[in-house]
Amino acid sequence: MAIDLTPYLSDTGPKYLAIARALSEAVRQGELVPGTRLPPHRQLAESLGVSVQTVSRAYAQAEKMGLVQARVGSGTWINALDDAKESAYLRGHETRHESPLIDLSIAHPVCPPSHHLRFRQALAELAEQASPEVISACRPIAGLAHQRERASVWLQSRLHVPGEMDDRVLCNGAAHGLMLAISSVVQHGDLVLTEALTDHGLIALSRTLGFQLRGIAIDAEGIIPEALELACQRFKPRALYLTPTQLNPTGATMSEARRDAVAEVLARHRVWLIEDDVHALLEAPGFTPVASRIPQLSFHVTSLTKVTVPGLRAGYLTVPRGQLHHVLPRMRATTWMATPLVFEIADRWLADGTVEAMAAEQRTLIGERQQLTRRLLGHHALESRPTSLHVWISLPDAWRAEELQQQAEQEGLAITTAVPFMVEQTPPPRRIRVSLGAEQDIARLEEGLKRLAVLLDEAPHP
Repeated sequence: MAIDLTPYLSDTGPKYLAIARALSEAVRQGELVPGTRLPPHRQLAESLGVSVQTVSRAYAQAEKMGLVQARVGSGTWINALDDAKESAYLRGHETRHESPLIDLSIAHPVCPPSHHLRFRQALAELAEQASPEVISACRPIAGLAHQRERASVWLQSRLHVPGEMDDRVLCNGAAHGLMLAISSVVQHGDLVLTEALTDHGLIALSRTLGFQLRGIAIDAEGIIPEALELACQRFKPRALYLTPTQLNPTGATMSEARRDAVAEVLARHRVWLIEDDVHALLEAPGFTPVASRIPQLSFHVTSLTKVTVPGLRAGYLTVPRGQLHHVLPRMRATTWMATPLVFEIADRWLADGTVEAMAAEQRTLIGERQQLTRRLLGHHALESRPTSLHVWISLPDAWRAEELQQQAEQEGLAITTAVPFMVEQTPPPRRIRVSLGAEQDIARLEEGLKRLAVLLDEAPHP
């Protein structure tokens, strides 16, 4: 087929890299769709005025990036990248109860029997005590007043999130809150910046809502302010989606100084902040959200899911003053209102200290699992927080991440590579993410980590 890459070609760097990047950008813009067959090497070389060798190197680079697939006798094709890989990543765990696989792949808090008991007791109490307002609520789109008021006080006192009750919206989990926030200020085709490795839900949301994503370089503290400054100057983004605490998958957590620097860049360029603070309660009190520095530009989202039970889909969205009228129509269109019964449990747990007790217990349980992981895998390069749900592991030279993932599955383990979290179609880092909470039995987790240690210490099978 005839394709025109000239709008996406840059004059910097080697020509073969420029062509590979142009292919990536054409896919990003929708000009090339998954399943498209690319022109033969000689045909593309003639159209671009380069050598056949240059095109061959460009195609090889694009294949390393995971962008294309070369099929013997059939040519080179655009891969079905994001949707297929994301759905496979999520689909792989739908039948975990029917599978012998030890699950080290999916984000999940530890849910001991005490958590289940609390939840059942709360449901039993609601069955006896729930008021007609909670049972038959229909019109309060942002949430029942007493639930929003309690949440607002807690958000201010525990997480230091600025705002009053009228700035809070109750939503069905953090993912719902993030969708509401982004769709309120980002239009189709707008550019949103985020970490170079970010939550896979944001990548799916970008395709659903039609906005562009661009990754910003990260280090051990997350987004690098200097890289953010350059991106704001060059691309004039509409918003920044940011996870300053326990970034998924790396666990990177920003210092207060780093948060100050990022806020300063956003304020100067007048860029909206969408702050994903869903892991805030996995850290002991002390960090302040970036939103507290620039409240007039910030949407802040958190939830109780990561420290209580996943079924408690209680999310809290704080909006900048004057933006509520943009958020509420989207709330009405997507779910009408958050489920009042769920938030009645959350309201009671916030009032009597149960949330803080469960958060402290979660930090202890995850801390034990982090120590176990260090004991079994500590001779490899690991990155994590002491209370993070994940460990980010560098692989020995002999392994590629995809090969290790396949071999691990044969050994009865489910692990995750960096691919579902990648914003740019570049060569994936030689890392895996190991999640510590999905297996509730710590003995089963230990067995999985031991199997993984054996794999990492040996060479790949022929």
